[in-house]
Amino acid sequence: MASYQKRKNGDGSTSVLAWVRMKGFDPATKSFPTQAAAKEWAGALEAELRKQRKQGEARKDLTSLTVKGLVEEFLADPETKQLKYLPDLEALLAWWVNHCGGDKVLTFGTLKLREARDLLRKGRAAGTVNRYLSAMRSAWNWGRAAGLVPQEKAWPTRLLLTEPRERVRYLSDAELASVLKEADAAGPWMHAAVLLSLGTGLRQGELLRLAWKDIDLDKGVLQVLISKNTRRRSVHIPAPAIVALKKLKKDGSVVSLTHVFLTDEGEPADKFFLNYRWSKVRTAAGLADFRWHDLRHSCASFLAQNGATLVEIGAVLGHSSPSITSKYAHLVAGKAVTGADKLAEKLSAAKL
Repeated sequence: MASYQKRKNGDGSTSVLAWVRMKGFDPATKSFPTQAAAKEWAGALEAELRKQRKQGEARKDLTSLTVKGLVEEFLADPETKQLKYLPDLEALLAWWVNHCGGDKVLTFGTLKLREARDLLRKGRAAGTVNRYLSAMRSAWNWGRAAGLVPQEKAWPTRLLLTEPRERVRYLSDAELASVLKEADAAGPWMHAAVLLSLGTGLRQGELLRLAWKDIDLDKGVLQVLISKNTRRRSVHIPAPAIVALKKLKKDGSVVSLTHVFLTDEGEPADKFFLNYRWSKVRTAAGLADFRWHDLRHSCASFLAQNGATLVEIGAVLGHSSPSITSKYAHLVAGKAVTGADKLAEKLSAAKL
């Protein structure tokens, strides 16, 4: 049942406060500039609540549940807590809580999301905006599955921004010498992190999750147990990276039997700690337009320039599909593949 109350605002204008009370649900209120708008909202809400009550799946706080409450329940879910990218997810969702946390889930729809997207676009690249949107979409879809969000309130389509084609930025020989010099000057921690990333192409998350038990320094092999595509893989460690890891293990100020890369307090390092240290090295080396992920691109390009095939590059980097590795195709185009010499010999012999 809905009721309405006219109110006089501080600027002299009037507004209408609508109240919706229905058995089994918390009361819902909202202010509108006109009586017609208030009645339209109240009528739609009452119809939605009747539908939810008939289905028998709605919680009492459906009318009062906010975006903040939805996010908090999503992050508290045991399965969410097991996600390997949980810290990133929490950081992205914190923006939604700060900017939209008080909005009611029942009234949080396409228009609100587009407003939030436009706000996110200020000073952020399209890919970054899409990560924020995708994080909220995960919480929203979890809410639908958990009965916190009505099934009819599907996440809107065509909300993500069009991203530019992924660039492939890698180090020149001069830049490589400069960054290795500055990484060495920064200490064993950064020197090992940079060399290992350049030598193995590990993703940032794979690098930070790396434990000493995953590394065989004698054989020069490491095991990536948790990767982006959930596939386990073995990766060869180049000799310079082995030397750097041994030095880190021997001379590092903080050493753990578990994680390789730690904070000064002995806790597993996260991407924020890594990027803070990396920013100093990158600046000192004079690198422009270069991210940590570009060390991975550099590994792939160095392999390609020295004869590795796209299949071999994909295996090292842990790509789930050849189409992902195809971004490096221009680096191997026209080069002789493995077995090319033997093929030439066979063709020559066939002429005789």
